[in-house]
Formats: sequence, C-alpha cells, structure tokens
Amino acid sequence: MDIKIEVAVPSSASTKDKGDLLEDLTAKLLAAQSYEVVKEIRLTAVELDLLCKHKISSKEIYVECKAYRDKPIDANILKNLAGTRDFMEYSEAWLISTAEYGKEAKGFIKTWQQKPIEKASKLSFYEPKDVINSLISAGVIKKPPQDKATEYCKSQNLLGGWVLLITPFGNLWAVTILAGGIPNKVIFYHASNNESVTDSKLIANLQGTDTSLAALEFEAQTANTVKPISPAVEDIGEVAQVQTGLEWSDYRPARPQDFVGRAKDITFVFDFFKQVLAQATSTRIFALTGDSGMGKSSLIAKLTDKSKNVQNKNKYFIFPVDVRAATNPSYIYSALLNCLSAAQLQGFGDSNIELVISDVSNPLNSSSLKSYLASVATQKKLIILIFDQFEELYSKPELFEVFNRAKALLLNAASACGCLCLGFAWKSDSTTQGDHPAYFFWHQLSDYRITRKLSPFSDSESNTAINIFEKELGQKLHSDLRHNLIVSSQGYPWLLKKLCIHIYEKIQSGIDQENLLANKLDIASLFDTDLKELSKADRACLQIVAQRAPVDWFEVTESSSSEALDSLMHRRLVIKSGDRLNVYWDIFREYLLTKKVPVIPLRYLPSTEPASVIKIAKMLKLGKPASIQELVANSGLTEGSIQNTGTDINMFGVATRDGGAYQLNPGLIEGDETAILQAVREKFKKHAFTLAIQDRTSSSIMTLSDAIKILQEIFPNSTYAEKTWHIYTLRICKWLELCGFLVSSMNGWVYRDQGSVLKDGLKSSRRRRSLKIFSPLASPSLTIEGLKWLEKINSVGKKDKLPTGYINTLRILVRFDLATQDQTNYLFNKSKLTKYASHFEAIFSMAAAEPIILENEKILKNNPTIKSQELGELLTDKYALGWSQASALRNGRELLAWTKWVTENRKL
Repeated sequence: MDIKIEVAVPSSASTKDKGDLLEDLTAKLLAAQSYEVVKEIRLTAVELDLLCKHKISSKEIYVECKAYRDKPIDANILKNLAGTRDFMEYSEAWLISTAEYGKEAKGFIKTWQQKPIEKASKLSFYEPKDVINSLISAGVIKKPPQDKATEYCKSQNLLGGWVLLITPFGNLWAVTILAGGIPNKVIFYHASNNESVTDSKLIANLQGTDTSLAALEFEAQTANTVKPISPAVEDIGEVAQVQTGLEWSDYRPARPQDFVGRAKDITFVFDFFKQVLAQATSTRIFALTGDSGMGKSSLIAKLTDKSKNVQNKNKYFIFPVDVRAATNPSYIYSALLNCLSAAQLQGFGDSNIELVISDVSNPLNSSSLKSYLASVATQKKLIILIFDQFEELYSKPELFEVFNRAKALLLNAASACGCLCLGFAWKSDSTTQGDHPAYFFWHQLSDYRITRKLSPFSDSESNTAINIFEKELGQKLHSDLRHNLIVSSQGYPWLLKKLCIHIYEKIQSGIDQENLLANKLDIASLFDTDLKELSKADRACLQIVAQRAPVDWFEVTESSSSEALDSLMHRRLVIKSGDRLNVYWDIFREYLLTKKVPVIPLRYLPSTEPASVIKIAKMLKLGKPASIQELVANSGLTEGSIQNTGTDINMFGVATRDGGAYQLNPGLIEGDETAILQAVREKFKKHAFTLAIQDRTSSSIMTLSDAIKILQEIFPNSTYAEKTWHIYTLRICKWLELCGFLVSSMNGWVYRDQGSVLKDGLKSSRRRRSLKIFSPLASPSLTIEGLKWLEKINSVGKKDKLPTGYINTLRILVRFDLATQDQTNYLFNKSKLTKYASHFEAIFSMAAAEPIILENEKILKNNPTIKSQELGELLTDKYALGWSQASALRNGRELLAWTKWVTENRKL
C-alpha cells in the first residue's frame, strides 16, 4: 500500500497558515514521544525548525520539519542537520519529513546508522511512513480504511495510493480510484475515525486547496448506498506514437529508410544511453531542440528504429509519443503506462508485475512501478519514453494541466536516477512568454538534462537526400537543378523535402527538367499552389483545423463537412494524432494563419570577391543572355572564375542562369553598381551571419577571430582548413561593409546598419580600409623635413609642383593633424606643432601612438627578422586590407622602417 502525507491549504492561505498546520502535525508527533515545543526557531510554508524538551528527562532536542511535495530530501539537508547538532551541541537532532528521501540521502542514512551506537543515536530520521505509524500509534489517526474503500469500489484493483491530507478542515485520508491503471477520482475518509466524507461542502473546500490531487475528480460518497465504479468510467484517450510517412513523398516524418544525415546527433543520443546504462551519469532527461522543420520527429523515428536492431534490441526500448493527441492530464501517465507495458511485452523487466500508478504527484514512486523498474535495472536494460511536439502542451490554456503532469514526470525521473530515461522534442523558435511556467520549467530542467540542438543540413547531407529523391524520381537531376535545390533549401530539411516534392509532381505531370530551371523555388508560392487546388469547402475546413489545432474530430465536423475533412486527409494536408487533428506542418499552419513563412536565414558563402561579382554583373544585359565564353572574353577571368561568380550573382538575385547563360534580373539597371549592391544587400539582410553579428557585436568591435568563430557556429558541420575559414570570413565581411551593415575599425568591424549600401561602392570600401591603417609612403626623416618646409611656406596648392616625395609626406602630416587640407591646398597647422618641443618630437609622438605601429612592435619582438613582404601579407590578412602582393611589399617595407625607427627612439 502506497501512503503519502501532504499539507494542503486553500490558495488564498498565507505562509503562516501552512506553517501552523505543519507545526500542529509536528506537535502531535512529538507529543506521542513525550516531547513538547520549547521554542520555534524558524517557520515557513514548508519548513519548520523547533527546539523541544522531553517532559520527563528534560532532554532538549533540535527538530527540523520538511513538508516538500515536488522534491525529495537530499543528502545536503542531512549533512546540515548533523552540522547544526554538532555546532549547537544539542543532545539529538531529528528530521521529520512528509517527502520521500532521495537516493543519496538514503545512502547517508545507511552510512550514519553503521556508526557506533552512541554516535548513530544522535540523529533520527522520520520518513512519511514513520510519521504516519507514530500518529496511528498515538491514536491521532486511524489506519487507512482499505476495506471500506474496497467495498465502495467493489474491487481492490481499482484502488490507488493513499494520501494523509493535513488541512484546515481536518485530517483526512484520500485514496485515488483508478481507470486504466491511472488515478482518475478521489474519495475521502475522516482520518480520526475513518468515516466516509459525504459532505459536498467539505468536498468543495478540499477542491480549493493546493493538493497534488487537485486535477482529479473529488467524489462525495453517498451516506447509505454503495456506489460501484467501473474501470472504464472515463475514456483517458488514445496514446499516439510518432507516425512516419507511408512513402517518400509523404509530408509526415521520414521513414527510417528515407532518413539521411544526423550521424553525429544519433551518436550523441546513443552515447548518452550508454552512459546511463554504465551508471556514468546521473542525468536521465534529454532534449532534442531545433527550429521548426529541422527534422526532430524524423530523428525520433530513426532513433526508435535503431533501438530495434540486433545490437540494441536487448538493451534499449524506445517509445515515442506524439503529445498533440493529449486531451486531458491522464494522457501523460497513460503514455508512461503504455511505454512500460510495451517494454514488458518485449522482455524488459518482470512480466508478472501489474503496472499501476498509485502516486499522483510522483508516479515513479508508485510501488508497482518501482518494483518493475528495479527488475529492468537488474537486467541492465534501459527504457526511453520520448515526448514529441512538446511545445504543444503550453500552446493552449486547456492543456496546461497536461503540461503540469508532464513536468511532474520529468522531475520525478530526474530525481529517481533509474533505468527510465525521458526525452522531449522542443521547438526552439516557438514563442514562450517570460512569465509562462514553460519558460521557467525549461530553465529549471537545465541542471537535469542534456540538450542536442539540430543544425541545418550540410551540403553533403542535402546531396544524400537528393540522391534518394532521384531514386524515387527514376532519373538523374540536372546539375543546375540539384544546385538550386541545395541553395534554395538553405539546409532546412522541411524546405528541401517540400521543394523536392514540388519538382517530383511537376516532372510526373510531364514538365521537362530544363523548363524547371527558370522556376523560382519560393516556399510561399508553393503553399499557395497547394491551396489553389482545394475547393472552397476544403479551404474552410483547413482553416478551422489551423485555428484550433490540435482539435478533436467532432469539433471540426460540427463546423465543416466530413467530406471536406476526408479530402484534406487524403491529400495529407491534415493528419491525425491519436483522437486529434492537426495541419501536416506547423510551418504550413503558421502560413494559413498569418500568410507568412518563417524567416529562413541565408546560409550561403560567396565563392568570389565582391570586385569580381560587380565586374561581371555590370557586363550583363536585360533580356540578352551572355554565355560563359562571352564573359570570359570580355572580363579576362577564367571559365572557372566565371562559373563561381555566376553562382554568386544567381544566389544574390542579381542575375538568372539558364542553360549556362546569364542575364540581368528585371528591375536592375544595366551597369549600375549601386543597384547591384542594393540587390545583394536585400539578401544579406536575412543572412545568418548578419543576424548573428547584430545580436553579438552591436556597439562593440568584432575582431577577425570573433567573426571566424561566429561563421563556424553557423556551419558546424563544415570542416574547412583554418586558411579557408579565414578567406570566407574576410570575404563575407567585405560584402557586409559594401552593403552598409559593417563599419571597419582598426581591430576589426562594428555592426552598424546604415540603411543603404556604401556610396561609391568598391572605391569607398577600399578607401575606408586604407584610411584606417597608417600606411606611410615616405620615411620618417623625409616627413620631418617636409614638416619644416611646410612651416616656412605655410601652405601649398595641390596642383603645385612639389619636391620629390613630398606629396606622400603631406598626406602623413594631414593624418597626424600637423597639416590640414581643403579642396585646393595643404595648410600648416601651427597650433598642433606648438604642443611639441621639436619637429622630431611631433612626428615621433604621433607615429608612436599609431595602433599599427604598436601592433608591429609586438610582431617584431616575437619575430625580429621578419621581412617586408611577410609583414605586409600578415597585415593585409589580419585587417582585410585587400593589398596586392606588390602593395603588401611596398607598405610592409615602409611600415617596417617606421616601426624600427619608433622602437629605436623609444630607448633614447
């Protein structure tokens, strides 16, 4: 018989009200041991610390009381109890708890009781059963009236667990009545005399308390009649397992044989299972997260399939549940029982144990489940229950109690640390308010779970999926069409599948692949195509399902027709989850409700430099395709470069490709660099890199190393060499500069959306990069000489003939603010020079403060023999300067000379 204790008060009760009930219970327990309370040390709603004295011996003891409900007693509480007794030198210390003791706490008790009797007797531990036995022995309460309850229900098999409720309305025995092995109703008895509770007002008062039984139906027993209760009193609903498609083109989760990729994710999950079996981890919860359509349900189906192979079938049993079928709180516990019963049939654990949930708040503490799971542990096997579509539990207010029941089970499994693992798929792009319990629950579980976030497909995984598509199609895809599928889907499995099905249907209808190349693979237009094929009645029915999903069948047919619903299910636009209906994709459902598709971040890495893309784009004409050979001849670039550039201009929406020829997209002006960059800017607005840096680097400098790390996080499956990551990152940052999203700084970039592309495009970008770096083309001695010369003449015209090398000297002086310039003249800045003792000191002080000189001094310290070319190349890579080899040599030579000059003069 399972017995628990709960202190239950009305929701309006204060902390003191609950504390007073706890104190009253404790006082009665202590009185049975001839103790009385001397001093109340601390009082809260669930904790009470008392100093007590024995009525005869006057021995003083310290008593801690815990009325926890949703968590067990942990070992730290017991250690603190022992520490308090020692420090305060109390004769004894007791812990009285209405909650069960956790695994580690039980281990502590066992170790403590093995100490010498003199030491062991200093601490006493009261579990719920000890408290109840003491109260029964003292005559405060009677034993649970099992016979009376059995007589009332006409079957002992219908009785669940007993709870001693300590309430402001008296102490009551509550027993659950089962339906399908799950608590369904509650009946009550007065604990002082075991009389049945027949008073409807008392029942109403109990319903208003915060007891864990609150979600069940409270029943007042009739005074003079016996009321038989049928096990099938209430239909607890069908438990729907995760369903896969019947064929490749089915929109439901992929069949295991059609599943591709996710090798690392699968390995991660099964490695976790291995750790659990080896007792190498105390974690028993795992979460699969990812954006909508990332393939979480398909992955769950694949994990389930893998658990059934020869290697795993005698170790792991996976039961995947679709929570969209939930209609009431019983669904969660029904899923648990279905899972364990199915495992039992597969040879997991003792097949003779009847599985019944008798503990409502902590189902795994039910005696039959504890016995069964212990038998599974003996076999060294693992049972895994996975809840798919978990976010549905907090999407509707009527499912809130279902969410609470799931939460209780997850926390129970986390503390049990047994051979039952719980997994759940959580849509990471769902919107959860910060004050919603689901938000707190997710963070509450962070210490108890492992999490695997699914990333978009790599190009390799997308290609593998397309290979399967080709087998279904019965023909090879045109290379350009394959490329378009990979680029358009951006690594999103749901989008790739939708696009493949679209192409499959077009080809099956007789359209040639060549004719599909020009088609824009736009997901919104594909959704619209699906809708246009429906009748008015079908569309109305689909809208009802979208608005109310998950929704009961009868609720839809009341507002629509069964014919329309059958039509939608035949087309698989509506699917069944248990007894409930839903739209085949949550993304499609969102489109039906908002006419918007989710923002799909662009995950494309440009193949060529901006200069090459703009050069080729400016050659293209409207309505006049240019072949690769023509572009090679006119640009001077190689055929391979043209093909790479062609991929970029096609991806950026600048041009279209048809049969190997390119033409400018409608809406762009021929040869207009600004219009071309504006088209590219529109693409980069939604680029994953742009979205990432606007969150991470707003108002702060993003170094090249930072940018590389961000790009690697966006493409976690890419295994490029360090140099390749370097090239891709510099290239994409150049594009973002041109498009007006990044502003270059000395040590990197700052995210600042300027609302438009860079004026003068490439020229302005090059000028900005060159200005941020001190790149002197005159020596220090010539610069000092030039300063003295300008001081004498005060100003010089820009068109005047200057001494050799002085134009470069004047540019350095302007940078150092020792000279100014207007449109026609260079002017001496006397006020600046007067701050220094000499011309030498002025040039030295300004040069020594240049960040690039400071950086170069560090480089020279580590590599004193560095050559000019090597320094120039190092700087152009680090600061994205775009110097050619000749420029790198020239600038490297001058900077090396300036750096050595500054270093030598610092020592003086």
